[in-house]
Amino acid sequence: MELIALLFTFIALMLLGVPVAMTMFGASIVYIIMDPTLSLANIATKVVGGVSSYSLLALPLYVMAGEIMNSAGITRRLFNLPLSFIGHVKGGLAHVNILASMLFAGMSGSAIADTAGLGKIEMQAMEEEGYDTGFSAAITAASSTVGPIVPPSTTLIVYATVAEVSVARLFLGGLMPGIIMCTLMMMYVTFIASKQYNFPTRSKNSWEDRFVAFKEAIFPLITPVIIILGIVTGITTATEAGAVAVIYSLFLCYYYTRFTLSKFIEIMKAAFNTTAQICFIVIASALFGWVITIAKVPDLVGNYLFALGASKWIVLLLINICLLFLGCFLSITSSILIATPTLVVLASMYNIDLVHLGIVMTLNLTIGLLTPPVGWNLYIVSGLANISFERMVKSVIPLLIPLLISLLIITYFDQTVLWLPNLIIK
Repeated sequence: MELIALLFTFIALMLLGVPVAMTMFGASIVYIIMDPTLSLANIATKVVGGVSSYSLLALPLYVMAGEIMNSAGITRRLFNLPLSFIGHVKGGLAHVNILASMLFAGMSGSAIADTAGLGKIEMQAMEEEGYDTGFSAAITAASSTVGPIVPPSTTLIVYATVAEVSVARLFLGGLMPGIIMCTLMMMYVTFIASKQYNFPTRSKNSWEDRFVAFKEAIFPLITPVIIILGIVTGITTATEAGAVAVIYSLFLCYYYTRFTLSKFIEIMKAAFNTTAQICFIVIASALFGWVITIAKVPDLVGNYLFALGASKWIVLLLINICLLFLGCFLSITSSILIATPTLVVLASMYNIDLVHLGIVMTLNLTIGLLTPPVGWNLYIVSGLANISFERMVKSVIPLLIPLLISLLIITYFDQTVLWLPNLIIK
């Protein structure tokens, strides 16, 4: 009875448009009130426990580093670097768009930050060269999905907190999948360019121009290197690496722009706002996750699949289908926090590595940024490109193919995720 009330309250509040955090709070309180063995005092314990993780301390640091990078005006420098090397090939600016997103992801750790930071520059450059607006918008939206996969990813930090997994292993585990995603998207662009004879081209840059572009981008490019090397060598933890990233980002901001107190206050406000939103959802999900564990939801799901005789591969397929559906309606952070407690139990039953599960979950939910009705990236990019939402959806559909192929590869070949962390972290 209590479980039915929990699920009914959760679904009803979601359908009424109540924010996800409040929905989880409401459903949890209903369950606690109805269960005579529980007390409302449990709420305080679980709420405090939800934000007491050391790993979660890294979250505001990486958010702040990303905000500082955005304000430093480094996006044009990152865009010019791949432009100078491959901008001359057929469909070159589309390739540049993808590579620039990969580079920027190593600093922002967020798909939405990637879209907002680089999107206008990328689309403006493509349209000036004669690319179709819908195509340039679709490439911009799709390429930004690399953001939550490659380090430093705020999404992976949230997952690490809930699943109690090493942030360092997750960061390393996201590198190869990010490369796979970019490679397949670039293969798609190459295929489209080979079929369209009027695809725009531009003149080839000299090596002198390439050297200048590299010199201008070298300091921002060092940021992800500092983070990863610090973690891998054991000099810093993921949280300490975040603090180093903030200090280095402040140096870049001072070096590239006129850094003022008012700008610093704006950066801090933006970082605090983002962090507070995520932490509020984390608090609610900690309580909700505890309640569904008490209600034995993970055990019920696992036992049901066992009774059906489902193999590990079928379970992975079902996880992908459920997460793709969930990603259509909820933000990445909300989905991670809602689904992780149940999926962690399933992973232990079917011997699925939690680092592998984290990357698979993140990629599934990132694809949700490109699918209606929510599709945050679709709304952001359609607004930047000044095109209708319907045209945006139609343009981005073909780019779901390389992303879904990436998902299948990463899901069923777990060494694409685990090889690097197993090699480096013993």
